[in-house]
Amino acid sequence: MPLRRRPYQRSLKPDPIRLTTRDKRILETIHSFDGLLSLRQIDKLFFSGQGRSQSRARMRLLFDNGYVNMPDLESIHQVPAGETIYWLDKKGAAIVAGLSGKRTSQLKWRKRPRYSLIEHDLKVNDFRIVIQDACRSAKDSELRYWIPESAFASQPDKITYETSSGKSAIRAVRPDGFFLIDYQARFGRVKPFSFLLEVDMSSEDNPRFVREKIRPGVAYLKSAQYVERFGQPHGRYLVITTGRRRMLNMKEQAERHGGRNLFYFSTFDDLRAGTVLAKPVWLLAGHQEPRSIVPS
Repeated sequence: MPLRRRPYQRSLKPDPIRLTTRDKRILETIHSFDGLLSLRQIDKLFFSGQGRSQSRARMRLLFDNGYVNMPDLESIHQVPAGETIYWLDKKGAAIVAGLSGKRTSQLKWRKRPRYSLIEHDLKVNDFRIVIQDACRSAKDSELRYWIPESAFASQPDKITYETSSGKSAIRAVRPDGFFLIDYQARFGRVKPFSFLLEVDMSSEDNPRFVREKIRPGVAYLKSAQYVERFGQPHGRYLVITTGRRRMLNMKEQAERHGGRNLFYFSTFDDLRAGTVLAKPVWLLAGHQEPRSIVPS
């Protein structure tokens, strides 16, 4: 009886593959989602979303043929339990580059995942998918674009802000993403709503939140750099965290350090596609009653 191959072992003689339109879209989406998607997310975006074997079998074939990569024996233990992750391999990067009229050498693509941040990165992906689904099902909201974290890591804006002690400091702003939603207001007017995203995975109080996120974030939202980069005069920060206690603590910090009316807070458990936009599942710094992030 032949030995069963482990998930991270490529077949020496893989079954031949003929790339479909869906395969190419999967490769493009992996790239656009900052270079990483889980099997669960791919299944939701391109297959049944029910965890059936079709998505796993197709991704296995793409892996065996060198279009995507998976963790090897040394790194498989760093992947969150129950998740299977993929990123582009050389052949997949070549396909994505070709679809946009580039050579592979011109494509900036993630060659390895950030293993220490996989859980965080998958949470960012989950939220992005929720936003996409919500906008797709809404009659009055359209997701115009999403800028991933890697764009800010490679070209961060440096902002000057005032610390808690009154001193001047400079910090590079690197949010987990930026997205813009066009909302169809009354009388046919289109009103843009722009958001910076911060996904917080900590379960303990973090005193660095004020120094690293709130004060620089307030200064950034009010800066010329923000307007120049996004073409929007206004914006808000969305902060998603692990639990209600931590969320309320972060909200209080934002209120004490200039973040009133600028920082929205919610938890992972409270956000669903049908409620994330127009339902009151967000707490806005400076206010007690839950709010929506676009008009209901």
